[in-house]
Amino acid sequence: MSDVPAPRFVPTLERTTLGLSGDRSARDERPAFYALDNAATIMPATSGDTCTSLFRLSVDLDEELDRDRLQAALDATVARFPYLAVELRRGFFWYYLVPATRPVLVEDDAPSPCQGFDPNHRGTCLFRVRARGARLAGEFSHIVADGKGAIRFMKTLVAEYCRLGGVPVEAGDPDIYDLADRPSPAEWEDAYDRHYEPSLPVPVMGRKAFHVDGALLDTGHYRVTTGRLPLAPALAAAKSRGATLTEFFTAVYLDSLQELWLEAPAAARRHTQLAAEIPVDMRRHYPTASNRNFTLFIIVGQDMRLGPRDFPAILERVKLQSRLENDARELARQISRNVNGTRHPLINLIPLRAKDFAARILAAALGEDYVSGVVMNLGPVDFPEGPAGRIRRFDLAQAPSTKTKANLAIHSHAGELYVTVSSLAREPELEDCVFRRLAALGLPARLDSYGGAPAD
Repeated sequence: MSDVPAPRFVPTLERTTLGLSGDRSARDERPAFYALDNAATIMPATSGDTCTSLFRLSVDLDEELDRDRLQAALDATVARFPYLAVELRRGFFWYYLVPATRPVLVEDDAPSPCQGFDPNHRGTCLFRVRARGARLAGEFSHIVADGKGAIRFMKTLVAEYCRLGGVPVEAGDPDIYDLADRPSPAEWEDAYDRHYEPSLPVPVMGRKAFHVDGALLDTGHYRVTTGRLPLAPALAAAKSRGATLTEFFTAVYLDSLQELWLEAPAAARRHTQLAAEIPVDMRRHYPTASNRNFTLFIIVGQDMRLGPRDFPAILERVKLQSRLENDARELARQISRNVNGTRHPLINLIPLRAKDFAARILAAALGEDYVSGVVMNLGPVDFPEGPAGRIRRFDLAQAPSTKTKANLAIHSHAGELYVTVSSLAREPELEDCVFRRLAALGLPARLDSYGGAPAD
């Protein structure tokens, strides 16, 4: 198999042997190979040892993990999600994915998340499961999945681990898959390709954006700072201002960026646009069972040439911009632009090495050059009654970026709101600004942090 004929190739199923914990007698249905989805096509060219493409979901249980039981639960879960247990291959014209050539084994967790991983290294499975003490973590490459697909995998894994430990797991959670079911090809479809409309105009690009100034952490370090606070007061604070939680925290993020911009040296202030990228799960707009990527983005912000704004004014702009842009037809323009780029006959004839060079340019020109950072709302993460009683907390970390440096994410679990800043910046300036603003708004948070390099 030297190449994939087109980036939208959909595989047929074949019987293959799945090696689980060295036991190669287990068998399942899995793809022989398939192409990267449209969102993932540029990621191999832009990923490496620091910008690994990994994001992380982790669960802290109420007791130390039993590694043998966890491995058994992982074996069963991988067999149900075989399209995630894949490796990247280079063809002459396109990248493609093949089943992992080695068993997926539980690894020891490391002090820093989402590091020490290169998806381009042959033999690297594009997700990994790590454990230390009572903490179970899954780190997933955006090449194979977005947050929704990863949530489904992790919830299924945790439920199976609990079940093997004698904890009953009630049926009915759509994100917890029945491990007796056969994987459906719909679960690995390229939903962008299915919902592509060639006639739509491409999106209009904005101005290049300001990025957090300063040095990066040492190689191999990635700092994750999480603030925990009761969910109800945060919801009330947003509602009292006529905003959603996503809008409220986007405004907090932009207000923090504004402070950093005002304090930055002149060279860093040459870009006057403060822009937050908000991921949108397109499953809300278009039906799909896919567990691969199906996320697009809206961008909101302000031009500092017009002068600084106070928090209420920033929030009003965020509300207006996000509600205007979070429209299925507007978002579909991104699908049109992205899929058009891979369907053009001449593009298919360009060798992969040349595509990689172009992908690095496009990733900046159409992406991170135009956003200061990402504000993601993963939403509520809940478990059925049995596993819920065993879980002490649920955490996430976004994929690292040397360009945006510090990104913000929120999610809720068990009545608490988690506010997480994932950062490659040596100085925790963005984190300090965000949590000071929350405290000033009557929302003080309990903070913890890990992954950063020791102070000089």
